[in-house]
Amino acid sequence: MASMTKRERVLRTVRFQETDHVPLYDILDNDAIIEHYAGQRLTVENGTWVKGLAIGRVLDMTRMVNGPQEPRRRRLENGIVVQQERWTHWIVERPFHDMPSLVEWVKKEIQREESQVFDRAYAERMHRWIRDRLANFAAGSPDGDPTVLILESGVGLTEMYWALGLEWFVYFMTDYPDLMEEWLEARHQAELRRVACIADPELIPIALTYDDIAYKTAPIFSPEWLRRYWVPRLRRLVSAWHDRDTYCLFHSDGNLWPVLEDLVAAGIDGLNPLEVAAGMTVGEVRRRYPHLFLAGGIDVSQLLARGTPEQVREACRQAIVETGGVGYFMGSTTELHWEVRLENAIAMFETAEETAAILERPLGE
Repeated sequence: MASMTKRERVLRTVRFQETDHVPLYDILDNDAIIEHYAGQRLTVENGTWVKGLAIGRVLDMTRMVNGPQEPRRRRLENGIVVQQERWTHWIVERPFHDMPSLVEWVKKEIQREESQVFDRAYAERMHRWIRDRLANFAAGSPDGDPTVLILESGVGLTEMYWALGLEWFVYFMTDYPDLMEEWLEARHQAELRRVACIADPELIPIALTYDDIAYKTAPIFSPEWLRRYWVPRLRRLVSAWHDRDTYCLFHSDGNLWPVLEDLVAAGIDGLNPLEVAAGMTVGEVRRRYPHLFLAGGIDVSQLLARGTPEQVREACRQAIVETGGVGYFMGSTTELHWEVRLENAIAMFETAEETAAILERPLGE
């Protein structure tokens, strides 16, 4: 089969059409991998550009494209203080100390969400940023072929329990369910306005609808709670993107089996990251939901971080065989973080290129 552009490969994959090889989808948050593929030293000053060169060299699709950050503390607009490190960040201070002050803070957040305006100027800035990133990717590609950038589009829940902390959020949702729903709806409506403003299938062919709703063992919230408060909003978000000719890849870590039927009913087109440690294996998800395109499934918690290149190759070959090399993006089960071994990332990337040969012979030969 003739070689395809990355966009052709990506779109044919989401449509379950044959491709020249399985495409690669991942997030590069690993200095050694980035420097290997970019051919340049990575610094805070040049990080986003150099990371973009590496993305363009090796990946077909990606997100979270910013480079490493200088360690520092910063106060967000809503009063939350965040500790920023090279590839991660976490909350170190919240602007409330008890339930009454938390409630007042949430009311201000609702007002802030309701007042957000997404106008033509916002769309132009967003589209310019996307074009700049695509040009960055193209500069890293040997043939000037840009990697497809997917845009995150959240239902709204993750940022709520992140801001409050899960323990405070559980107390809040129990004692103030109406206010919790009002906050979730305000966030949801703001995102729907943003979708209407920026959607463009040429620049954004795939949106990453998301909320991290599960641990490795089970959903964080009960399936009943999710079905009442969250699933209807996911359905509306997916529909908003579909109405604008954009595919929806849903992302959540963890064990999604108890609610996966609800996600499918909400209209998602694909699923990521297929966390193996949570039982979300490529083969089993494909068997139960053969119409979902899949992205991920190569374990990053143990295999890519601590395994051998041959073990990685075997897992990648198995994923290709289990999907028939169709409707599947090969990638890690979260992102290629700082503990991933360079030789293991190379093994995964190289195995994707061998799709045709792998499908011609049974596993183990």
